[in-house]
Amino acid sequence: MYCPKCKQTFEEGSRRFCPTDGARLISDSIGGQAAAGVFASLLPKIETDSRFDEVLPEVPHFIINEPESEIGQTPLPADDDFFFELDDIDDLMAADAVDEIDLDTLRDIEPAPAKPFEILEPLDLAPRPVARKINPYEIPAGHVNLDIERAVPFSIDFNEEEPEGFVGRIVKGRYKVTEFLGGDESSIAFLAEDKIVEDRKVLVRILLEDPADEIIGSILAEERVSLSHFSHPNIARLIDSGTFTNGKEFLVSEFFDALSIADILNIHGQFSEQRTARVIKQIAGALSEAHQEGILHRDLRPENMILDTADGENEQTILVNFGASNGQPTPQNLPYKSPEILEGRTATIASDVFSLAVVAYEMLTGRLPFSGSTAKVLLRSQNSGYAVLPSEIRHELAPTVDDVLKKAMSYSSADRYTKARDFGDALFAALTEVRATAVAEFPAVQPIRVAAKTRAAVPVAATIAAATAAEPPKPAPAKVTAEPAWKNRSPEPPAEETSRAKIFAVAGILTLLVLLGLGWYYLVNIPERIDVPQQAEHVTDANNATIVSNTEMPPLARTIQQPPNTNFYQNSKSNLRGDLLRNFVGFTMFYPKDWKMNGPQPSNVPTARGKFIDIARLAPDGRMQEQMLVGYYPSKGTFMMDADTFPQLVNETNETLKKILPGYQMVSSGEIKLNGEWRAYEIKFQAGGTSASGEKLIVWGRRLFIPAARPAVRNGFEITMLATSLGEEIRSVDDVGVKGQLAQVLYSFEPSQNF
Repeated sequence: MYCPKCKQTFEEGSRRFCPTDGARLISDSIGGQAAAGVFASLLPKIETDSRFDEVLPEVPHFIINEPESEIGQTPLPADDDFFFELDDIDDLMAADAVDEIDLDTLRDIEPAPAKPFEILEPLDLAPRPVARKINPYEIPAGHVNLDIERAVPFSIDFNEEEPEGFVGRIVKGRYKVTEFLGGDESSIAFLAEDKIVEDRKVLVRILLEDPADEIIGSILAEERVSLSHFSHPNIARLIDSGTFTNGKEFLVSEFFDALSIADILNIHGQFSEQRTARVIKQIAGALSEAHQEGILHRDLRPENMILDTADGENEQTILVNFGASNGQPTPQNLPYKSPEILEGRTATIASDVFSLAVVAYEMLTGRLPFSGSTAKVLLRSQNSGYAVLPSEIRHELAPTVDDVLKKAMSYSSADRYTKARDFGDALFAALTEVRATAVAEFPAVQPIRVAAKTRAAVPVAATIAAATAAEPPKPAPAKVTAEPAWKNRSPEPPAEETSRAKIFAVAGILTLLVLLGLGWYYLVNIPERIDVPQQAEHVTDANNATIVSNTEMPPLARTIQQPPNTNFYQNSKSNLRGDLLRNFVGFTMFYPKDWKMNGPQPSNVPTARGKFIDIARLAPDGRMQEQMLVGYYPSKGTFMMDADTFPQLVNETNETLKKILPGYQMVSSGEIKLNGEWRAYEIKFQAGGTSASGEKLIVWGRRLFIPAARPAVRNGFEITMLATSLGEEIRSVDDVGVKGQLAQVLYSFEPSQNF
């Protein structure tokens, strides 16, 4: 390379500009292809001009005139399509020393002839590719994609109009849907493969039902959370859950490839006594465990009970679809719904017990106990009781089976078994223990017929063995001797007396069995009792009447006409926050228009509880005459479940009110009933003192703790009523809420039936 100005030479490729004068170095072999730029072939014919000898600035600056449409026969591209490489610009000019380039002059310049051993490339004036924008999502990822199928997002909407189109989708990036299993009005089920756990199939159930209200929705959400942490061998485990972008919820649970009770009923009809006893006992035990965790099934029917024989020996009953139903009747589950559900009330433990008893009746008889295609007709049938006893359909069933099922399917929920396990144990005893005892005690009474009818419970070989054991052993043949053999033995009793002794023995055994049966029936049906903690000598209501009751079901909702000159109040979540929103309980009430009302008062202290409403009747001078505050307290759902909590609530009340009311002292505490037989625990107290002016003021009060009377409802109602000696009607603590305007307010208090 050489400098065109000072003629110095340099090694090829060592530098581009002359270190002496800064001129552009020219290659020795620049025969038309010194550069790869658009104008590279024109450079050898351009004579050196002093204007190009200036040193290049750091930032090149140039202006190009609008080119003509033609150079020879080749069209020029538009200005927007010109893309210059920096080397091409440097070959043409030394930056701002040139203001413009005359293309007419360049057109007349001919390229130098190529050297013999070089191949001259043709002049290329074609436009370069136009720049395009790059989509960042098209850039390849910098990692290895181990599962290409996961590219389908799990949140893709589910179209219930075309459920088959959901096959092949991947839910939550993990569960690939492989088969459409079917569904009903409440949900649609799919079989899926777990892409993480090898060879595991799961059931993806998409829920179509909406919760009856916001409270039911929150309860179902809490139950599903509890269910995800709950494990039982007879309950299909909830593995995962989520919500699609269109709001449809789905549950992912264990899948069992086995027949359901509904399938077996369709194939074989009735179940044997022994198998029914075993299946119902397993389900009842699993239900009780779930109920203790605050989880209800709400949709017990044969389709949701699977009989799994995966181990090849023992039959395992699996209860599926926990948390998949909001409890509302549908055409599929209507025959198994309890009366309170058909009346529009909320599901409880007793509702699950009723549904399980209907399934047991169907397993034993092959038919449903109640008939009716609508809720109204079915409700009348349930109120009348089932017309055909199980023992009338299957004569080998013991009468106690009728009694157990009748109790479990009582129209009133308070008359049913309080626990599902109690029903399962009672039915198991009626189907197995009673019949087995009867066969063992009386083997001589038609042993072949009894064995044939109860072959599932007592094997024929066992019956024959029992009959053989009951027969007296035959004496060995005596040897022939000179003297009769009877002389060497005690004399035998007469044959008539022996027969009479057997008759007496059988009669005694029968009597003993009857007494045992009566005792067992009494133990099964005796009502459960609870020792309610009391600090008073006796429990009375507002009218000093002694209360003896164990009712655990909420009373029917009352219809109360609004009294004149009153305001209606309904507790709502819309204006709540903090602990009141988290522990919401619904209720309605009326209060006089001239009472002062303070809105919700959430607690700012973690150890305290806020108040939903605070109303007060004031004297003309502004001092309080009567007051009522409604809040909440942590509950387990029913009065008996809260029995252990009441002493703690009493101590808490005493410690709190001592700091607020001077001269505070508790008068009594115990159980009462109010407003339609609602069970409540009451604390009566009084306080008072003398003001600075010497006026004596007495404060009387009552605090009520009212459970929702529904298991698994975590909050109850806390009502605090105060009255002072400024009111003319109230003269003792027994008058609070009984006399004065506060009595009308308390009477109008109505807890919500939706929990």
